[in-house]
Amino acid sequence: MMPDLRCYAILDPEHCRGRDLATLARAAADGGATILQLRDKRGTTRDMVARARAVVAALSGSGVPVLVNDRVDVALAAGADGVHVGQDDMLPSDARRLLGGRAIVGLTVKTEDQAMAIPIDLVDYVCIGGVFATVSKHNVDPPVGLDGLARIARRARALRADLPIGAIAGIRADNRRRRGGGDLGNLHGRGSAGGDGRAARGGRGSARGGRGDEDVTTKALTIAGSDSGGGAGIQADLKTFSALGVYGASVVTALTAQNTQGVTGVLDVPPDFVTAQIDAVFSDIGFDAVKIGMLSQAPVIRAVAAGLDRWGAKNVVLDPVMVATSGDVLLAPEAIATLRAVLLPSAALVTPNLAEAAKLTETAQATSREAMIAQGRALVAMGAKAVLVKGGHGEGAAAEDVLIVGDEVQWFSAIRHPTRNTHGTGCTLSSAIAAGMALGLDLAQAVRAGKAYLTAAIRTADRLGVGKGHGPVDHFHALWATRG
Repeated sequence: MMPDLRCYAILDPEHCRGRDLATLARAAADGGATILQLRDKRGTTRDMVARARAVVAALSGSGVPVLVNDRVDVALAAGADGVHVGQDDMLPSDARRLLGGRAIVGLTVKTEDQAMAIPIDLVDYVCIGGVFATVSKHNVDPPVGLDGLARIARRARALRADLPIGAIAGIRADNRRRRGGGDLGNLHGRGSAGGDGRAARGGRGSARGGRGDEDVTTKALTIAGSDSGGGAGIQADLKTFSALGVYGASVVTALTAQNTQGVTGVLDVPPDFVTAQIDAVFSDIGFDAVKIGMLSQAPVIRAVAAGLDRWGAKNVVLDPVMVATSGDVLLAPEAIATLRAVLLPSAALVTPNLAEAAKLTETAQATSREAMIAQGRALVAMGAKAVLVKGGHGEGAAAEDVLIVGDEVQWFSAIRHPTRNTHGTGCTLSSAIAAGMALGLDLAQAVRAGKAYLTAAIRTADRLGVGKGHGPVDHFHALWATRG
């Protein structure tokens, strides 16, 4: 369930001055609360259950979910909608197992390390904090502040783009906005802020600051061809970077005349101008990761390789684009050898699909797990540091990719969603992985997060209705979640 955190109300009998909790709960719902948490740190179990039952009954039919802080047993006994657990409470996996898949499970996150360890398949939202000091919480940990909130939220977003994020503790109307334009409201999608038992309505904005916060801006570069239809190439890469909270810049290697039905023309950018673009952006901006896509000619490949080496590029993800979804060939056959010899060893990760892995290894297209592993290992033997062989164009109910790093083999699987709107899936996955690496995820985490992002973008792709052929995936599925 995707909880609505725009107005997260917290009821704590310790701070309600003896007023009736059921009456306060109804007032909160009438005042715009979108979710309510009952926090009761001092009551007996019997008293807690009675209070929770009264609040659940008071909000029955209101559409406002009731969560119990920490206590899964109380939530079960009272018929609440779920629980919110802290880092020192019951594990989210145990809460999920006891409450079932329909319950809401929230988690408090206090540090960047905790954010990197969020079990994204088990929790429905996270709350970051405490952001400010508050009399209602007696934590020994110092407040994370707005800058800490921004850093922790960025880590959480890297794992799952549409994860609702809230900010908790001491948040009021007069401190939810900071100098430079930063705003706690709408941290991500339906994320929001709340604290001290008084919910703070979230407006539009970002947990990041404005100008003057350049030190917390994560940046990624795409070196690829332009897709005039907007579904693949640099357009898909920049959309993906933006959706995942990463600033994107681009180096255009080719112009294509294409739409959802096919490619009607390709105009290569001269190698010296590709070099000029690389030098321009690296000398001024600098990047935490680089994604490489369409490189149609050998001289351009050599120019890109030289530029990346000259600027010491890190976290380079190479997507060896050879054939478009429509079947159009995008890489000259004579350039394949140059790609293998010059760029393959420079990449932290190479991400061929089944057809591309076959062309690079000069073998038949893989039709089994064993063949995918063999081709991945062959590419590692050619100099690639790591290889992700993508099985999205294969058969079966699941899309399975295999990551080869040295002798280690790791599989990533996702349910296959039937749609013809798959234009740009390879570009999107590789740029999502690059964004994750830029945000500090290790390789396996970045692949897992990238695949989860792409799967969600495919699942809602039919809502876009773009073009008459193979339409694009829904890059902004999390941001446009409320549209029909």
